[in-house]
Amino acid sequence: MITIQNDQLTVQIKQAGAELHSIKRSGNFHEYLWQGDAASWGRQAPILFPFVGRLKNNQYTFNGQTYHQTQHGFARDCQFVVVKHLADQVTLRLTDTSATRKVYPFRFILTVNYRLVGGQLLVSYHVTNPDQQLLLYALGAHPGFNVPFSSDVAFENVDLSVSPAGVYPRIKLVGPYNDMQHPTTIDIREKHQLNHQDFAEDALILVTNYQPLTVSLTEPSSGHGVHVNVDQTPFVGVWSPYPQKANLVCIEPWWGIADNVRADGDLCHKNVMHRLASGHTDKYQFSIEPF
Repeated sequence: MITIQNDQLTVQIKQAGAELHSIKRSGNFHEYLWQGDAASWGRQAPILFPFVGRLKNNQYTFNGQTYHQTQHGFARDCQFVVVKHLADQVTLRLTDTSATRKVYPFRFILTVNYRLVGGQLLVSYHVTNPDQQLLLYALGAHPGFNVPFSSDVAFENVDLSVSPAGVYPRIKLVGPYNDMQHPTTIDIREKHQLNHQDFAEDALILVTNYQPLTVSLTEPSSGHGVHVNVDQTPFVGVWSPYPQKANLVCIEPWWGIADNVRADGDLCHKNVMHRLASGHTDKYQFSIEPF
């Protein structure tokens, strides 16, 4: 387990999947990050790469060949290498292997950096294309937070809010696939009190149009909560397991999305896939601020 800390935060990260394991404020033993539960959701904060969401029939075609890949890609199940570890930050890296190329025929370098700045955990990703061919990929984050934050508060007494407040376009899911052709809206002009029923149709997918915003979970009674600050993302997913009704909520910056209901399976036709030229690097970031 890797630990980074400053005078306000202590954070732990696993090398497996470069996944966040713990977020605590100094002097406060409360655990903000979901700790995993096999009965509801066994993960904590997986990195979604090279796909976000599910592919139709868990497969896709590229250059006439069919490849099989499960939901959210393989990075979350890979062992990352630590390339730098300081007191308040750590950098981990994943590169392609003969095993990854059997399910994803691209060379890549995925670098993840966790850095503490005051009371915030800054999370950044770099995707580099070391090959001559174009790199097609998607990327996402999936951190889960303990909700409620206090033992004497019920799940239904936690508020979801977005700043700037407003009516956001929402992409609904039909099963595990997106239905971009029939968007709806979600009104978050005021704090929205969460209920397990909100997730009966899977995630709430907000269309953010690459604008900076802060998505927050707050317990009005205790004042505990977390801000997730995102910038330059097309979507933010908000999710909790249903019908298991677990005490967690994920706030997920996405630079990609599940297959469309009309997807033909060709990777070159897939929605929101990034195309990275040889020798180039794409950069992404967001931050987590517990309070």
